Amino acid sequence: MATLQAFKDDETILFDTSLICYGLVKSGNMALQQYWSRRFKRSAQLDPNDGANWWPVVVAPATGAPEKGSRSDQIWGFTIYNALSPICFITGPGTHVGSSVSGNAFTFFYANSSAATKFYCFDLMGDNLLGSPFLKTYDTTGRITFNSLQPPLNVIGAYSPPAPPAVNDERGRKLMTYNGGRVQKRQYVSADGGLGSQMDSIIDIALSAGVEYAAFLPWSRSANLIETNPTSSSTGPATQYGASEGAHGRVGGISFMFGAAAGTNEAYPGGMNSAPVSYANIPTDRFPTALVIATANLPFPYN
Repeated sequence: MATLQAFKDDETILFDTSLICYGLVKSGNMALQQYWSRRFKRSAQLDPNDGANWWPVVVAPATGAPEKGSRSDQIWGFTIYNALSPICFITGPGTHVGSSVSGNAFTFFYANSSAATKFYCFDLMGDNLLGSPFLKTYDTTGRITFNSLQPPLNVIGAYSPPAPPAVNDERGRKLMTYNGGRVQKRQYVSADGGLGSQMDSIIDIALSAGVEYAAFLPWSRSANLIETNPTSSSTGPATQYGASEGAHGRVGGISFMFGAAAGTNEAYPGGMNSAPVSYANIPTDRFPTALVIATANLPFPYN
């Protein structure tokens, strides 16, 4: 099959009609979407496989407020329309926890994020943009494969996180999820218990100084954590909950992180625990690979 290739002045490829071409469909800042409550088992003697034995199961809209005592997680995101096969790169913290489809609306959901996090959403190139002049190419079925009116996706690197530290604490747990990383508090339990505690375990990977990057993690891992100080008063019990992995760009590099899993189960184990946090059940038989882009030449906000 005949193909057409185009290159930039620096000899990097602009497009290749033999490959799938993605283009930017939307960029902007995350917006608060929902609150997902955490789950608490009503009694230790009850069957954990029966959903009725867990409390509460609440999804509150962003315009409302989390139920008091629900230890909810804020869910951030954005919506695009008429999506085909979208992927999203982010600059600033966030762990992708799912998506929803309603009619022609496709919404991405992220935990451990905020309005400061930027997103760059790409999809298969389409023939729905006005303007001229332009160059468009099509495959033999008539489907568009490249549209010069749409900012193209240009992946400049792929990176995987390091393994956890080799050393365990006296209970066989890890004190962080990445060797050479760090842990930091994202938030304490709110005064009315409506928002849950969140702890992050992070590793920073340095790239070119002064350059802003965005990252996309195609799949991620999960783990369990126990933190000893979930409340700002230092009187709360040690709290166990789930963690999920994400990757994001920043100025000067990218970061991998394990943050609180949205809508996770939460429990209060007794006994002594390592302060401020310890991790268990971190998968090490495989590691995800984050795709990385530079954001300098991408319009922001867009659409």
